[in-house]
Amino acid sequence: MSQGLELRDLNIGYTSTLITANLQVGDGITVILGPSGCGKSTLLSTILGSVPALGGSLLLNDVEITSAPIHERRIGMVFQDPLLFSHLTVLQNVMYGLRRSGISKTLAARKATELLEWVGLLGYESRSTQELSGGQAQRVALARALAPEPAALLLDEPYSSLDAELRTRLAAEVAELLRSRNVVAVHVTHDEAEARSITSEIFRVEQGSLERVTK
Repeated sequence: MSQGLELRDLNIGYTSTLITANLQVGDGITVILGPSGCGKSTLLSTILGSVPALGGSLLLNDVEITSAPIHERRIGMVFQDPLLFSHLTVLQNVMYGLRRSGISKTLAARKATELLEWVGLLGYESRSTQELSGGQAQRVALARALAPEPAALLLDEPYSSLDAELRTRLAAEVAELLRSRNVVAVHVTHDEAEARSITSEIFRVEQGSLERVTK
């Protein structure tokens, strides 16, 4: 049984195919590199389930999920903007998905606190999200996405609003955190320096397909 994501001739697009993707993602992070408008975000949305595939197959841990609804896929996502709830504290943001799934408040708080410690934000539990820096907000978004223990995580240019130095450093730090938990992850970016700071598993969108980048 193969663990991870597998894309088999998966046709990505809204009305016509932008990318035909063949890809296997095991433990660790795979980066999809390409310019704006080439279909990278649409690829993630198709894996997530918010955009239907135009053809082909998508498997997660050897189970086909091509037509499965979003809530049955067990896939988390971190977006370009953190999209934190401004009316909730940092801890409540991380607890949100856990509470919606029926986990008790006590258990959800304990798990959320552990995740905040993991992303280096222990002590920030009661803070307003409006007090956070851009990098801190994305760390909270990462903790929130991982709280329900998804089988795979998607990262859609999550550091694009940060300056280049911070973007590269934070991308490398988060990649190391994800590797430490054996998380299956797909990260898309237009920044080659950022891509190379994350992993050697890099694929570039070229002429409607994914081509491996070699160093």
